[in-house]
Amino acid sequence: MGGHLEIERKFAVGASFVLPRLDDVGRAAGVAATTEPETFTQEAVYYDSEDLRLASAKITLRRRVGGTDDGWHLKLPAGVGAREEIHRPLSAAEPDERGIAHGAPPADLLDIVFLHLRGARVSPVARLVTTRGATRLLDLAGEPLAEVVDDRVRAQTLGERAVLRQWREIEVELLTQPDAPATNGASAGGNGTRLLDEVEAALRAAGATDAPHGSKLAQVLSLANTAPPEPAPRPAPELLARRRRRGGVAAGEVLRVYLSAQVEALLAADPRVRMDEPDAVHKMRVATRRMRSTLRTFASLFPADLVAHLDLELGDLARSLSGARDSEVQLAYFDGRLAALPSDLVLGPIEESLAGHLKAGMAEGRAEALAALRAERYLVLLVDLADLVRAPLTGRARRPAATELRELVRVADRKLAAKVAKAAATAAGPDRDVLLHSARKQAKRLRYAGEALVPIFGADAKALARLSEEAQELLGTHQDATVAAGLLRSWGVAAQEAGDSTAFTYGLLLGLEELRARVAEREFFDAWPALSDSRDRRWMKKK
Repeated sequence: MGGHLEIERKFAVGASFVLPRLDDVGRAAGVAATTEPETFTQEAVYYDSEDLRLASAKITLRRRVGGTDDGWHLKLPAGVGAREEIHRPLSAAEPDERGIAHGAPPADLLDIVFLHLRGARVSPVARLVTTRGATRLLDLAGEPLAEVVDDRVRAQTLGERAVLRQWREIEVELLTQPDAPATNGASAGGNGTRLLDEVEAALRAAGATDAPHGSKLAQVLSLANTAPPEPAPRPAPELLARRRRRGGVAAGEVLRVYLSAQVEALLAADPRVRMDEPDAVHKMRVATRRMRSTLRTFASLFPADLVAHLDLELGDLARSLSGARDSEVQLAYFDGRLAALPSDLVLGPIEESLAGHLKAGMAEGRAEALAALRAERYLVLLVDLADLVRAPLTGRARRPAATELRELVRVADRKLAAKVAKAAATAAGPDRDVLLHSARKQAKRLRYAGEALVPIFGADAKALARLSEEAQELLGTHQDATVAAGLLRSWGVAAQEAGDSTAFTYGLLLGLEELRARVAEREFFDAWPALSDSRDRRWMKKK
């Protein structure tokens, strides 16, 4: 369901602007020739809620005809200078009372932007007619590297007060994806960046300037004075570090920065979970767990009823995301396990049997995850999280971070040590497995606490996060093996009762997982003295 990454740069030009010759542009980036300009007219109708919720999130949804890509287009932000564009074919359209032909947006595109619309209906908000002149830059083999388009735009808003505007702009878009383009704030790398830079330099030399907006819809809404307000920037960790050096910062402010980043990560992952993109469920689940863990570790800084409510909601959301992710990870792991076994120990259609069990789990898990993301309860949670990171600081949250957070993270560290000691004093077996799983979860909480405190305690907090992550990873291997052993035991017993020849290999895999659990357990206890060294925790002492 995913789309393609659109990497482009936009420039404003006047009516008299003359597009420079592009023949010699981009030679160093592999351009060998250019095509003759192709001119055509496109008409696009843009859809949004009445209060422009999509535009507020820098998202565009349009129905376009003319040119080479007729269809529905949904564009999602994907970093500086990049957007992910998803296409769907056109459906039947009838003109409305204004003579504008449009149809209902595809349901799956509306689902992708569910959290932004929050139940609001969409309707046409603007109509743009663009006369486009397109020139392509080709490599030695005649393959297109980039396209430079000269757009003359006539735009009309479709609200109660229709406003007509027109302007001209130049767009430069990469047509060949660069090596692993970044989506975390960086633009495309390698020759892609070089080519864009060279074309940009030529355009600026001819008089082009920065486009005032990132999309044509944003441009017409701005010109019509109907653009939604820019979202307030979230606080940055580096600002906290500077304020601490100048004399202090409140404990609640530190946690607000960390929680804001996790809310942002959850919102960014949401549409990608709906599109079934790789690793999207994992990213959303991690953001959810980080928030829940932070609220638990620093619960005394928040209202008790709020912590209890969000703990329940975030916990249920994380569990709804777990089925699909766990089955996905297990499928990849068992594929590797089977590939490493000698062929004479792989009996019966074990690959198909394992895949059948796990893919069924993936399908059920995905259905559960999507049901959770489409529920009103999820939208309420998002509102509650937004209120959490904007709420005024009260009580202990207003106390100095350097003392208040130091004490709470020391308590979390002691809890981990106590859990490990209890596990060490318990004989190996199911009871110890349960205790080690509890220690793993506490190690994860301590890791996230260390991450949150980096703006205040710097290298000390980073070291705590790193040591806790090492403990979490060792205990995670133990937990993964314990869970896998339980699955293999049930599947193997079922295969044996059915007289299936796969029972032998299931039993072999079970033995290997039990061994992996015991080895991971031993490695953790061997590493624990170094991971819990008091010298790495001297900064936690009261000052």
